[in-house]
Amino acid sequence: MTFGDYFKRTLATILLLILLYALWSTRSILALAFASIVIAIAMAQPMQFLQKKGMKRGPAVAIAILFSFTVITLLSLWILPTLGKGVADLVQDMPAAVESAKTSYQRVWEANPPLRSILPEIPTAATDEAIDAETIQHIFNWLVKSGMAIAPDLMGGIGLLAGILVNLGLVLFIAVFFLLEPKSYIIALLYLIPKNNQKRAVQIINTLGSTLTKWLHAQLFSVTVIVLLVYILLGVILRMPNAMVVALFAGFATFIPNIGAVLPILPITIFTLAYSDPSKLLIYIPVYLFCQFLESNVITPQVVKAQLNIPAGYLMLFQLLITMALGALGLVLAVPILACLIVFVREVYSYDVLKLKNVKVTL
Repeated sequence: MTFGDYFKRTLATILLLILLYALWSTRSILALAFASIVIAIAMAQPMQFLQKKGMKRGPAVAIAILFSFTVITLLSLWILPTLGKGVADLVQDMPAAVESAKTSYQRVWEANPPLRSILPEIPTAATDEAIDAETIQHIFNWLVKSGMAIAPDLMGGIGLLAGILVNLGLVLFIAVFFLLEPKSYIIALLYLIPKNNQKRAVQIINTLGSTLTKWLHAQLFSVTVIVLLVYILLGVILRMPNAMVVALFAGFATFIPNIGAVLPILPITIFTLAYSDPSKLLIYIPVYLFCQFLESNVITPQVVKAQLNIPAGYLMLFQLLITMALGALGLVLAVPILACLIVFVREVYSYDVLKLKNVKVTL
């Protein structure tokens, strides 16, 4: 090896390490950029539909942007205040709810002798003992000290929420720019690629875009299925309070793989304790879990498998790694990031470097 070759390889290694360090240092910004691309592709779906119907690109883009922001705003103004009101009513009615839950538990415990050997007996629901002034003062002092102790965490939580809202607004703002002039960004990227490889680069970019579009279609199908299942079974049949809000919350939670399936249990619990008989949780939660099982293991896989064939084990492992690197945003974007990585490695390394495009690999 000549000194010139050694110098070139050393320089290439150093540049590669610098590039990897720069990517790691800016991983949060890159994640926001990727989220903007995904949102832009999602907003492009109604635009492309209108263009197929004969509408020009300009009006179609304007209608798609207006439609997307209107849906996001209306859902936010409906779901969040309803959930907040449920929490407020639950806190207000907590003593009565606790007493009702204790009474229901005691009734079930007394009516089923076999359960007495398994479940413990709880104190009676009603009590005639008065609370003296000293006890009230002690409770008040404890609440004040506890409030002062959690105040820094509470302020930090408010700052975190503000940061999330700012990042969400920034992502939506960037997504609009991606939607307005997508070709200009692709052309700028092609200036970094040799002319002989630009045609292949465009093919890979189109394949990545098609992969994200397939993921969005599969995700939209999953959202529709779980919303309908939850609303029909819990709302129409079982008459659960605020069933549509819970159904929409469950639909949005499907964007978070695995963990999102259990998140809707929280609003189900809140609304049931605030507006219904607490004992009905023993019905609502199993029925909801049945909806999730039916959607995630029977209905949706038949469609998703045809769109994105990602092994579940790989997805769960990658989900843990990407969450450690990017936090909650990585948890939401785990599936599209992994799908794009699989496509990129397959197209660039497997097909172009190893020449395995038309080779059948078997065990």
